Amino acid sequence: MTAPDIPSSARRQDLHCLLAAGGVALVLVLSILAASPTLHAWLHKNAGQADHECAITLYQQGVAAAEAGVILAAVAPVVMARMAAAPAELHLAPLRYWLPPGHAPPAR
Repeated sequence: MTAPDIPSSARRQDLHCLLAAGGVALVLVLSILAASPTLHAWLHKNAGQADHECAITLYQQGVAAAEAGVILAAVAPVVMARMAAAPAELHLAPLRYWLPPGHAPPAR
């Protein structure tokens, strides 16, 4: 028995949803671990030391803002490739009431 033929656009959409859900889960876990020193200490035995440095402490200190540039550099080529190129010539519909009517409405 073969797997059903799923269009590639549906697979791509599923992948995008999975990546988005993974990103949300990562931010949620980092936020919880950064807010709770007990959970952070449960994860790392040396979490309370001054020289301890990990993704949680970097997130806690706000270094995650630097990741925006890395994410933008990775996403920009994909977005630019999906953008439709501007047409060489625009074909606009003519205006319906370009000139006023030539005469008054008919009399009754």
